[in-house]
Amino acid sequence: MKNANIPMIIPTIPKDYSRVKRNYKKYFDFLPISRIIFIGPKPLEEIVMSDAETQGYSDRVDYLDENSIIPFDDLKTAMIKRIRAEGYEMDENSKPGWYYQQFLKMAYAYICDEEYYISWDSDTLPLRKIKMFNDKGKPYLDTKAEYNPGYFRTIRNLFGLEKAYERSFIAEHMLFNKEYMLELINEISALKLDGDTFYEKIFHAIDIDNMKLGFSEFETYGTWLLNRHPNAYAIRLWKSMRKANLFVDSHNLTEGDIKWLAKDYDAASFESYHPLVPELANIFKDPKTRNNVSAKEMYLKVTKSGLFGEYVDGMIREGDLYSPI
Repeated sequence: MKNANIPMIIPTIPKDYSRVKRNYKKYFDFLPISRIIFIGPKPLEEIVMSDAETQGYSDRVDYLDENSIIPFDDLKTAMIKRIRAEGYEMDENSKPGWYYQQFLKMAYAYICDEEYYISWDSDTLPLRKIKMFNDKGKPYLDTKAEYNPGYFRTIRNLFGLEKAYERSFIAEHMLFNKEYMLELINEISALKLDGDTFYEKIFHAIDIDNMKLGFSEFETYGTWLLNRHPNAYAIRLWKSMRKANLFVDSHNLTEGDIKWLAKDYDAASFESYHPLVPELANIFKDPKTRNNVSAKEMYLKVTKSGLFGEYVDGMIREGDLYSPI
C-alpha cells in the first residue's frame, strides 16, 4: 500500500471552487491520488467538467452530486428537528452546510470502491510531494495543534471516549479507511439515540448549547480509531500554514512563493474569511525577508506578536477554544 493511488474527494460549492480550479496539477504532482471527485450542488458539475477538459484532466477528474449521497434538505430537516426538540428554532447562526460537508465525507465510504480515500479541504494547497503511507505500508494519521472542547463533548456522548491524543486530528485533510469509516458509522447507527440515520443520531448526541461547533468528523474518526484500531495508522505531525491568505492571495501565488513555503510546510490554507493584509503581503514578498528568515520563522514572529490573538503553545486561544495557526 506504500505507493497506493487512491481517490481524493473535495466537497465544495461553486463560489469556493474558484480557488481550487488552478490546483489540479499540484494535486496530481504532489499527492498519491488516482483521481479527484468534486462533491457539490448540481451547478458545480458543468464548471468542474469544463475545467477538467480545458486543463487536460477529464479522465482523472469527476463530479458527484452531493444530494446523491445525502440529500441536503434531509440533513437540514434533521438539524431543525433536533433544535426544535429542545424548544428552540434554528437561527441564522446555525451551520447546516458546515455539518453537511462533514457528513458527506463520512458517507462517501458507502460508495467508495477502494480501500482508502482522501478527503481534502478545498482551500488547501499541497506545497511538496506528500506520502500517505510510511515505508512499512502503514497509513498516516496526520495531526496538528488545535483544541475545541465541544468536539470532545459529542465524542463522549457518542462513544464514551475521552481525548485520545495530545494533538488534534484536524489537519485540512484525512486519509480514511473505507471499512473503518463504515464500522464507525454502523456503531453510531446502532446507538439508542433519536433518528434513523447516522447524522440524525449525531445531531442528537450534540448538546443543544454546543450546536454551533459541536462535531468534527476528523477529530471523531481519529479518536475512535485510536480506541478501536490503535495500531492501524502511524501518527505524523502535519506541517501546514493555516492563515496563508493573510500574506498572499492564492491567485497571485508564484512558483517561487511555493518553493519558499515548501521548505517548512507540507501545505498552505487560503481561507476566504482571512482577507489579505497589505502590510503582511509586503513582508511575505520582500526578498530581504526570505534572505534572513524562513517562512516558518516569519509566520511565528507575526503570530507571537499577538496580531491573531493570544498565542499559546503553537495555537491561538479564544476562551476555551484553541485554534490552529
